[in-house]
Amino acid sequence: MSLALAGLLLTAASCKKNETSDMKIDFTQSYEDAALALSTAQKKYDEAVASNDPVKIEAAKAELQIAQQKYVDSKNVYVAEGGTVKPEYETYLTTSTQVLGTTKADVVSNVIKKSDSIITGKTNAQIESTAKEIKEKVNTEKAKLVEDANKTVADTKVAAEKAKADLKKKTEETKKAANDEINKAKDGLNKFLNK
Repeated sequence: MSLALAGLLLTAASCKKNETSDMKIDFTQSYEDAALALSTAQKKYDEAVASNDPVKIEAAKAELQIAQQKYVDSKNVYVAEGGTVKPEYETYLTTSTQVLGTTKADVVSNVIKKSDSIITGKTNAQIESTAKEIKEKVNTEKAKLVEDANKTVADTKVAAEKAKADLKKKTEETKKAANDEINKAKDGLNKFLNK
């Protein structure tokens, strides 16, 4: 009997040990997958910058941000579980951090300047003027959206106040009608009792 109990305990301990080593392998795989995804996202970003397409650059940059965050999260778990960080993976992180430190406006502005100059031969002054016009249009559109939103809020507020006033009026009318009915009933009862 005691041998059977000892056997069960050893089996349970062995299973627990296997579970722990399996978990470590999963954390390692997750860490390596995240590093690969970060490296791939960095390459896509470099290709997007080379294409001089602002839309592609912004999409690739967003993908790079997500990949970087996943790598950092995976690395933290991996290290907490006793894993050792690989220097080449940290290079990916450093590179992506430098890229993401560049402001979006700078990258897009540089791409617009380069592509515009190459294609049409415009001078930088003309390009700056075009950029200023676009910015003014965006600001005008933004102001219109804010104005429309404020008007909608004001209209909603007026409608709510009107509904509140209508409800109050209706409640008062109902209360008055009920009081009138009660008074009539009282008068009728008093007349009946006085007979």
